[in-house]
Amino acid sequence: MLMDGAEDFRTKYVGMIYQNYDTGKDKYIEELPDRLSKFEAILSHNKSGFLVGDKVSIADYSLFDVLLNHQVLCSSCLDSFPAVKSFVEKMAARPKIKAFLESDAYKKLPINGNGKQ
Repeated sequence: MLMDGAEDFRTKYVGMIYQNYDTGKDKYIEELPDRLSKFEAILSHNKSGFLVGDKVSIADYSLFDVLLNHQVLCSSCLDSFPAVKSFVEKMAARPKIKAFLESDAYKKLPINGNGKQ
């Protein structure tokens, strides 16, 4: 269920980026707190800091990936969501993810194929 929630979040983002960026970005960012609040509630309830249980899952990786994109879209989007922000920091600190995020390969990788951010 949480994996589907993360993918629904991604689908809304992708739709805005590729189909409605110029006229829809501001509205999307305005509605973002409602979407993030659902993940905030789940993450703040689970003391492990992950979506499900006490170990990282595929749902965590999916949500982390889409949240990285959102931080580029709106750098302050997580500021009102401490559990979500902590989740992103925790995931980004995982050794292999940290190494990748610090690599030139990642830094040169385009976020979206259409160049929109």
